[in-house]
Amino acid sequence: MRFFDGHAWLRAGKSLLALSATVSLKVLDQQDSNGNYLYARGRHKYFGIGALVIFFALFSGYGMAHMLASMVNVSSSGANGAIVAGCLWAMFQWCLERQMIMSIHSDSSWVSKAIGISWRSLLAMLSAITMVYPFFVDSNRAEIDVKVGEMTRTRLIQNLQTAQTATGLPVLQQSRADLDEKLHKAEDAIRSDPPQLAEMRKQWSICRERARDEERKGLKQIAAWQQALAGVISGNLETASLQQKITTMQNRIQAGKARCQQQEQEINSSVLAWKNEKIAEKVQVATTLKQTQSSISKAQDRSEILEQKQTAKIEAAAASGFAADFAATWQMLQDDQYRRLQFIWWLLWFLTIEMVAIIVKFSSHTDVDAKLNSDEELIKFDIGQSTQMRRAELALRQLHHAMNIRGQQAALQADEGKSAAALATLQRLQELEKQTETGSGQSFESRQMLQQTISAIHASFARLLLAK
Repeated sequence: MRFFDGHAWLRAGKSLLALSATVSLKVLDQQDSNGNYLYARGRHKYFGIGALVIFFALFSGYGMAHMLASMVNVSSSGANGAIVAGCLWAMFQWCLERQMIMSIHSDSSWVSKAIGISWRSLLAMLSAITMVYPFFVDSNRAEIDVKVGEMTRTRLIQNLQTAQTATGLPVLQQSRADLDEKLHKAEDAIRSDPPQLAEMRKQWSICRERARDEERKGLKQIAAWQQALAGVISGNLETASLQQKITTMQNRIQAGKARCQQQEQEINSSVLAWKNEKIAEKVQVATTLKQTQSSISKAQDRSEILEQKQTAKIEAAAASGFAADFAATWQMLQDDQYRRLQFIWWLLWFLTIEMVAIIVKFSSHTDVDAKLNSDEELIKFDIGQSTQMRRAELALRQLHHAMNIRGQQAALQADEGKSAAALATLQRLQELEKQTETGSGQSFESRQMLQQTISAIHASFARLLLAK
């Protein structure tokens, strides 16, 4: 069967290798009369370059498919799309490698080679990173998952804090703490005494002691006076004096007691006013605290809504694949020197392999290169000769055209303007004939004069033609 023909498959594989190396298979398979390959060394070189181009195209396609699959969480439709995108990227990488290989001339100057290697090395670096990334991620999957979890947890904590800050919850909670402290102080103040109460009680105590002393002394004096009054004959002036003294002393004792009672009332009034003031403050603080608590409840509800919305986005980002893996990989490369060394090792390995094809094409000049360069020089020479012949032909045509124009100009100069005069006469004659045809309302004399004019122009035109 044709499908299982090994020779056909070998031919197709060789054609693909030659096409990847930007060389014709006919050139590589040319043989002499003895069946030996004419370009044996160059043949192996370009088959190897083609194999490297195909190798890097396949690995680049795998790297792109891996990254895209991680972006879509490896769903069925997403995986199919990633495979298609990976195939397209492999084709793009294959075309890019072919263009880099095709643009290299092994016989170029060292300056041109240095410039060519510089920008090709940049493209090779980008291609190597595309290939290194999936291998690095797969080889460090467990550690990357840990990093993704840590980053997600940190972002969730920050999300909770920012959601509370956005709704003003920390400020309200601090206000509630301050109001709680004020409420406790107000309750303590209600149970305490006014600041001036101690001094007032001290004055009241002094007043009471003084009133007691005065009362004790006054009662002794009254007792003495009453005893003296008992021995005095009634109706005597001395009796009236003693009674007056007793009354005055009793009034003084009552006045001292009254002053103490007044001070006691002032103390009671101060305590009552103090307690009323502090109770009012407590009520005000309690009302404000209640309002603040209501605001805190509303802020907590809004904070929970914001936090839940952002949490869903953070969890989706953590499970998105590529973005989370890329962020975790970047953080791991910054913090872990061993992972960084591993990534550099992978990168140098793929970069070196990718640069092999470019370096081989630059450095080695084989028989195939000589054949291709000679063919290219011959074709350029042939194109140059064809271009020169075409230019000469165009110049000759321009010369013939210029000579024709000059001949016509000379003929016109020899004519001395007779043709132009005849043409003007003919145009004037045509205008007069049109006037004759359209002039039905003209008089007979006008038509006769117009006919004479036409006849004269006809005679003049005939003379011009005879003169030419």
